[in-house]
Amino acid sequence: RADDQKVNDLLAQITTSRIQQFVADDRGDLHPYGLAEPRGTVTIFTADDKQGQLLQIGGVPEKTKDQVYVRFTSRNFVYTLPKKIEEVLNTRPNDLRDRHLVRFDQNQLDRITIDAPGKDKTVLARKGEVWTIANQNNAAANTGEVRRLIDLIAGEQVTKFVEDVASDLPKYGLDKPQLILTLSSFASENTAETSAGEHPMATIAFGRIEGENVYARVGDEPFIVTARRAVLDNMFSSPLRWQDLAIFQFKPEQIHRLSIITDHERTIGRGPNNQWQWIVGNGAMDTANVQSLLNTIASLRAVRWVGNDVPAQAVAKPQLTITFTTSPDDKTIHKLIVGGPAGDGMWLARTDERAGTFVISNPDLNALRLPLVQTSSPSPALSTPSASPPPSVSPSRTAIGSIAPTSPTPER
Repeated sequence: RADDQKVNDLLAQITTSRIQQFVADDRGDLHPYGLAEPRGTVTIFTADDKQGQLLQIGGVPEKTKDQVYVRFTSRNFVYTLPKKIEEVLNTRPNDLRDRHLVRFDQNQLDRITIDAPGKDKTVLARKGEVWTIANQNNAAANTGEVRRLIDLIAGEQVTKFVEDVASDLPKYGLDKPQLILTLSSFASENTAETSAGEHPMATIAFGRIEGENVYARVGDEPFIVTARRAVLDNMFSSPLRWQDLAIFQFKPEQIHRLSIITDHERTIGRGPNNQWQWIVGNGAMDTANVQSLLNTIASLRAVRWVGNDVPAQAVAKPQLTITFTTSPDDKTIHKLIVGGPAGDGMWLARTDERAGTFVISNPDLNALRLPLVQTSSPSPALSTPSASPPPSVSPSRTAIGSIAPTSPTPER
């Protein structure tokens, strides 16, 4: 696969070179010009020209060192061109190859299939500008993440052309690729131009990793190349990791009942006039904290999905469980379970409504842990004039102080 621009530049270098001197016709002795045995030749073919037009490059004139003797057989003449024309003789096939890992029409791209041995296949499908996970009941996909993948693949460059003949696939781990990416168009029904179904546009197989590169092969091309390892590391092999980041999409006023379990349970529900009242618990209710918690849980978003590749104990003993209903009869129930640390000050969480584990931010967790009971202020009589007033501790700061140290994020 050639790079059109590089080929056009090479042709322009040859065809736009201006003759410097007309020397002689080519019927005599060509030895003085170094053209009896040229140092190199360039043959140019047109669409209907099977024989081609031959340009021979010879020696350098003694008096004009910035020129070179050439013979263009179709003109039957020897003349000189700028010496720069010699550069074309140093051109190697790899110099003209397209360094893009793969080329495809993004406007025609409707399906992305990611297949890794031992893992569930991921099939991403486009409907208009929205992407879904086709093999997960068309669950909403993280469209921004899909767009990032498309841009990554479209812009990825070959780091090295390794083999022109793929005769030893096991050597590069390509006999059993660790991941295969297929880019396809899709037609829901037969048309005059195409039949219904999926039509692959490009397939990339990724083999063995070596340092910062990974061996790859595109479709049935005989070539083996390397690409950056990062392109593979950024390609999620689990369909769960492609899920939409929106966990809940409600309005705070839609929540009818709310239960929070930490080391104790607090439950509130809407009473007459839509006012919150205690179902489990007592004390003066902190309405500001209640509203902040409702705002957070109603529109909770994940930072990212980690799939199921997390230790079972990470959420086996939840630090926080929130259950809420979004119907007056309290039959439409939603649950959030927050477990252990995910690294970088974030936390692992799950919900009964979605498969897999996701990560929530520390500010969101702090908002979800806000106490529903008003905290009493210290009595002024207990402080002495000579003592400095103690620093105030907000509920969110209290929540931060109770959070355990972080640990590394699970791998891809």
